[in-house]
Amino acid sequence: MKPQVYSEIGRLRKVLVHRPGKEIDIIVPEMTKELLMEDILFGERAQQEHDQMCEVFHKFDAETYDAQSLLIETLMTAKPYVIDSFLIQLQQLENFSDEVFQKLKRMTPSELGNALIYGILHAPNIMTDEKLYFFKPVPNFIFARDPVITVYDKILASAMAEPVRQREAKILTFIFTNHTIFGMPHNLIDLHELSTEKAKITLEGGDFLVVDHQTIFIGLSSRTTLSSIKMLAGELKKLGVAYLFVAKLPPKVSFIHLDTVFTRISQTECLIYPPLFAKESQTRAEISFFDLTGEKPKEKKFDTIFEGLAEVGINLIPIYCGGKENLINQKREQWTQGANAFCMAPGIIMTYARNIYTAKELSKAGYLVVNASEVLSPTFAVEMDRKLAILIQGDELCRARGGPRCLTQPLIRDKF
Repeated sequence: MKPQVYSEIGRLRKVLVHRPGKEIDIIVPEMTKELLMEDILFGERAQQEHDQMCEVFHKFDAETYDAQSLLIETLMTAKPYVIDSFLIQLQQLENFSDEVFQKLKRMTPSELGNALIYGILHAPNIMTDEKLYFFKPVPNFIFARDPVITVYDKILASAMAEPVRQREAKILTFIFTNHTIFGMPHNLIDLHELSTEKAKITLEGGDFLVVDHQTIFIGLSSRTTLSSIKMLAGELKKLGVAYLFVAKLPPKVSFIHLDTVFTRISQTECLIYPPLFAKESQTRAEISFFDLTGEKPKEKKFDTIFEGLAEVGINLIPIYCGGKENLINQKREQWTQGANAFCMAPGIIMTYARNIYTAKELSKAGYLVVNASEVLSPTFAVEMDRKLAILIQGDELCRARGGPRCLTQPLIRDKF
């Protein structure tokens, strides 16, 4: 399978996800900060919500691939020396003990695939706080968007900003390089290899939006640095990117990535968090533009992202997360991922049901707003030529600080 993602909105055909599992259930309150979780989740409910999302994908004939299943399959078919090399890389990355290394090495493919995500407890019945994890879990693996970036016909292996998330990128790199349905080392670019001693790259998938076949929009955030973006610009130019936009986001946990405040949802529309992107706002994000068509990038500033996009022929109408009238509603629904929608086809999106004011704005913009349960009923007819906002349950998932776009990594979309 060769990746094909030339936009945020082309009809979805194949998508990578990870169903939340035991790695969610063993997180204790004291470890949430270290493991980058905002809260402890009710795992069973989170699974139900994730399953509903995947069922909606299937209703619209999109095929889902679970990252954990792919990992186990890869481990079952990979040569022993390839697995050994993978484990050595992980040990160098995380500096875990030789005891952990040997325990992982002795495992069957299924056991190892589970342990790399679930972690390993010191004992099944722990009665002391001194040592909980023999090998720590990776609870953020549910956010398939961040560890890799699918752009055009390539996979970029993200350079994760936080050490506790770096295993995720290594796991997905291992899958894309070695799984029999991918096996595409020549289509994978490891951002770590672009790093220099003076400039370390940190860039994550939630900050990277494929606007169209020649335009990329990146968030300059607490997880993605300007030096990383500039270093990546040369690689993007090789892929055919002509125009690069950058939005400088405030360093706040609520704005952890660009897709928490801006997502494209059709040829002519996008969802925005108004204080950062609305024309009338006094707190707009600073917008930089880099023209990559010449020998050297040409930089320019724009007052709004819409002014900049219009200059390269992309005219978008903003739809306000939380509505137009009330800053409190905007702030609350941005926190619960109201601006983070996932587009399955132009004008057909998924978003969390709890963001009622955002849903009202979508309705005003001509979207038929329906609950996922209705969409999944046998009587619901899929029509690709009407605007549709599907409300999925996400009360548990959003507590982990991610929306539908965060939970998904498109592999193949139709060109539009």
